[in-house]
Amino acid sequence: MGTVWAMLLCFPKNCSFLANIPQVLSFLQRMSRPEKKLSILSLQYHCYPDEVGGAWGLTYEVNKRLVARGQKVHLITCKPSESLPDYEEIDGVHFHRISFKASKGFISLWRAVRKQVSHILRSGKIDLVHIHNPLVGFVAILHPQLWKVPKVCHFHSSWYDEEKINQVGTENSEISWKLKIKLQFIRLMEGAGYAMSRTIFFLSEYSKNRFIKYYTFTRPELCVIPGGVDIEEFKPPDSRAAMDSIRKILKLSEETPLLLTVRRLEQRMGLENLIRAASILHRRTPELKFQMVITGKGSLKDRLERLIQEQEVSHCVQLVGLVPRETLSLFFRCADLFVLPTTAIEGFGLVTAEALASGLPVMGTPVGATEEILQQVDERLLFKSTSPEALAEGIETFLKTPEIFWEMRFRCRNLAETRYSWETVVKRTEQEFRKAIGQ
Repeated sequence: MGTVWAMLLCFPKNCSFLANIPQVLSFLQRMSRPEKKLSILSLQYHCYPDEVGGAWGLTYEVNKRLVARGQKVHLITCKPSESLPDYEEIDGVHFHRISFKASKGFISLWRAVRKQVSHILRSGKIDLVHIHNPLVGFVAILHPQLWKVPKVCHFHSSWYDEEKINQVGTENSEISWKLKIKLQFIRLMEGAGYAMSRTIFFLSEYSKNRFIKYYTFTRPELCVIPGGVDIEEFKPPDSRAAMDSIRKILKLSEETPLLLTVRRLEQRMGLENLIRAASILHRRTPELKFQMVITGKGSLKDRLERLIQEQEVSHCVQLVGLVPRETLSLFFRCADLFVLPTTAIEGFGLVTAEALASGLPVMGTPVGATEEILQQVDERLLFKSTSPEALAEGIETFLKTPEIFWEMRFRCRNLAETRYSWETVVKRTEQEFRKAIGQ
């Protein structure tokens, strides 16, 4: 502190800085104090490794890194199957699981979450509630002991929009009165969580603007923090020979260009359009050889398998199912192009960041945050629309001029390193947590 006073005495007496000495000393005192370790209650419907999905993966990555930074994290999540234990510690995160049966009814879920919250609070104080899922978040914040605890909310996507698209196929379809009532309840639960939060996190400007369209709150802070990627796990291959070696391990052709997509097999992911695009390409330019690999699981599996047969593309398109995490990065590393055919509400797309970190160019539809991300690399990576014809046209451009896309690989990796590494994302998230609780 003596050094600080010596520096201050060097300033002229009429210097306006001297008027701010009390504030400067207060700032220095805060800086010298060790930061308080936070106890965080994280709320999500499912979470990796119990289940695979973008929002569930983000919750896992953020929580385990918060623990690595010294924070304590309790996670309340629902079991995708009854085989999982009620409690488990994974990567330092305390998993408190709701039974599969209890998660399927509102009243039973409310009772189960209330019981878990009471159990967690008996072990110590909670400094912050971090809501990832609006349903679990809504039933949790009904607990009286959480009313005064500061809350932040992660807007992964609109539950209202997701439910509507899953039920009727598109955002603009007509809906029944029963679905209208259900959607209004969903909007109410979403809105309650957002209104009670001090900060709302968005993965993109697109998500933030979509939120503002529905909600006109002025109280919460609206903060854009993108999704992230483990840049050590997802990294470029050392050479073309390394790519061929990986393909040999995965039993993929070493000579034929490899197009990859990693998606949940659900309505808005655009996978039917992608299969139809492959059919268009095969019929129009049979001399352009390619292999298309689609990984993931979901409710459309049987429909997609039938479509592959109907479109007569089983020789060049294959569904390989859910790929284990330890193998997934190998698919990214040996592919030539990642294809993102989303038709609606792409809030960010963690797979996009994973592909970029792998030095893998991504061709995506002009939907949601995909435009924000890919324009930072090259506008030629954007399809003209979501239609099968537009997908076919873009992929044909790649197959005819692969050298253009190969030259983008360095820019892809550099963007992931500078903007989307998990360390950068979680450090900023923690800073916002401390602001929310007044530290």
